[in-house]
Amino acid sequence: MKRLLLPLLAALALPNALNADSLTTQKGYAASILGGNLCFLRQGRLTKQSFVLNVENLMLKKGYDLNLLYKDNVKKAGKLIANKLGNNCGNQEFLKDQEFMMQVVEILR
Repeated sequence: MKRLLLPLLAALALPNALNADSLTTQKGYAASILGGNLCFLRQGRLTKQSFVLNVENLMLKKGYDLNLLYKDNVKKAGKLIANKLGNNCGNQEFLKDQEFMMQVVEILR
C-alpha cells in the first residue's frame, strides 16, 4: 500500500510550477515511483522483475508515457529520492523539504 501512497503524495507535493506543465508532472510522478520502488528493491522487498512491472503499471494506470521512465533526468531524480528515503521507504518527511523538492524539480527540467 505504501508503494502506491508515496508516488501519489510526491506528485501532490511537487510545486505548482510542475502542475502547470503536464509533461513535467508526468516526469515528477515517474521519478517518485522510481524512487519509492528502488528503495524497496534495495531492501530486497522487490525483485528486479517486480520493480519494472510496478513502475510500468503505475505509469500505465495514470495514462503516462512509459518512455519517461528511461529518461536520464527522471532516473537521476528517482535515485535521488531513493537515496533520501534511505532504509525507510515509507518515510514521507522528505516531501516537506522544499529545498530537496526544488532540487528534484531542477533535475527534471
